[in-house]
Amino acid sequence: MTRKLVMGFSIIIILLESLLISYISYTDFINLQIITANSLISDKSVTVLFKEGNVTPPLHKLINRYPDIAILSELYNYPDLRVWGICGNSFLDSKTNSFIEGTFFNKDDFFKKEFKAVVGKNVLNPDNCFKDNNGKKYFVFYDNYYEVIGYISSNISNMLDNTAFVNLDSFDVKLRGFIIDSAKSSSIVTAVNSLKKEYDVDIIRENDNFIERYIFNDVDRHILNILVTIFASILTITLLMFTLRYYSEEIKVKRIIGISFKSILFDLLRSVIFITVINTAFVVTIYAIIYYIFLQNIHIGFYFHSLIIFSLIILTTICLAIYVCMLVSNNLFYKNGVK
Repeated sequence: MTRKLVMGFSIIIILLESLLISYISYTDFINLQIITANSLISDKSVTVLFKEGNVTPPLHKLINRYPDIAILSELYNYPDLRVWGICGNSFLDSKTNSFIEGTFFNKDDFFKKEFKAVVGKNVLNPDNCFKDNNGKKYFVFYDNYYEVIGYISSNISNMLDNTAFVNLDSFDVKLRGFIIDSAKSSSIVTAVNSLKKEYDVDIIRENDNFIERYIFNDVDRHILNILVTIFASILTITLLMFTLRYYSEEIKVKRIIGISFKSILFDLLRSVIFITVINTAFVVTIYAIIYYIFLQNIHIGFYFHSLIIFSLIILTTICLAIYVCMLVSNNLFYKNGVK
């Protein structure tokens, strides 16, 4: 194996693997920005608006009927403080769990006449919170004292740092509109369809007015996916052509001196696997260093398995191409009457 082949193969495989990791990390970061900028509300959520004069169902009725949903309503919205009421099967996207110190709401925190809150780190100040003699912290809102069970710390969105969540059932009000969210899209669809049958409501998909559209809308995502696919395809084809170009001469020479087909194939595949493993290990090492120094601090995941799977796909493609090329060259070799 020539030094030029090793260098060229290494450069291309490193570019391919770096492209994959950069793409996944970038989209992951954008998704985190969307979630945090929208107060942990997912883009699957739906806003339900009850029309004027329409009877609205009480919260406990909604929660009992649809146990897999969370109901949210914005109670206060100012630049320095944004308060959301939440009730139901509260959940957090797995990507946002690291933002919460303490605990977030769970299903058992509601309808027990217990006032609880999860607040952003900027809300933990004397203007909004106080500490009692036992060291418990309380968030003061509309003359109610909410025990702080957790707080949010985000270095991605300052909006989340100024946000507070309180249990919505602490307010004896009829909601004219609220947001339905869930970990499962099917649970949202079931609840919304049922409400549409029973009540005169307007439905607004959160995708229509999500902050997502300002930073990374569906068109941007589609264009990025296309560009990454095209670039990855070009690099893969280049790697195939580059590898076959250098190995074709080696195959011919070895066949002329009488080395068997299986021996040649085994030696070539072993060489390709070896340099792929070495370069993948190099990329993983650099990736791990960058992750522990930088990426984990902005809550980006460590996509080791995705990198390995991607590398295996590229390696399999290269090996199959070499095998097919050898079959063709072997047939031509004997067709020309060479022994």
